[in-house]
Amino acid sequence: SCAVAAVRVPDEQQLVRVVEALAEGGMRAVELSYAAVRNAGWLVQTLKENELLVGVGGIIRSFQARESGMLGADFITAAVTAPDVVAACKEMDIPCILTSLTPTEVWRAQEMEADFVKVLAEALGGPDYIRSLRETLSTRRLVGAEMPLNEYLPYLEAGVEVLEFKSSLALSELVEEQKWAEISRRASKITGACNAWRTDRSPD
Repeated sequence: SCAVAAVRVPDEQQLVRVVEALAEGGMRAVELSYAAVRNAGWLVQTLKENELLVGVGGIIRSFQARESGMLGADFITAAVTAPDVVAACKEMDIPCILTSLTPTEVWRAQEMEADFVKVLAEALGGPDYIRSLRETLSTRRLVGAEMPLNEYLPYLEAGVEVLEFKSSLALSELVEEQKWAEISRRASKITGACNAWRTDRSPD
């Protein structure tokens, strides 16, 4: 999947409605918070019924990763560069994403054999920072996070494999106004642009 939507909505029923709207727009992967999954263990399996990849984020301890794995998580996102979380994911054979900021953190995450490294690049120069990391560290399998809603293609061009959208989707505001169709529209725009970008660059 080219894009992941990180869904942070406090009400479980509204969360399910949001994910359904995202799926209608073509989003194939979502990430829930560990807090949401811990409070409502049925969420992961319920959402997977829509043929979605459902991950759990905000993980900082190995026991949280194992708990999420037992609930059916398709991938785990650690909020920090945590070796014990990588080890727990390897035990369960679940992809692990470690979150990094500095070049040292990105390098450490790769040395720990994380499946993906999520880089909070927007504050440090955006796509140019991604290019710098790739040139300096020969980085691979990067997830770009928290990029603007209309400025994400440069991240793909810089070498990011997966885009994660969170605050830029403004899901809480759209839920408050019950604008489910707008959530679907934003998801459709992202997935359409991602797929078109990949198609243009794939060998014939």
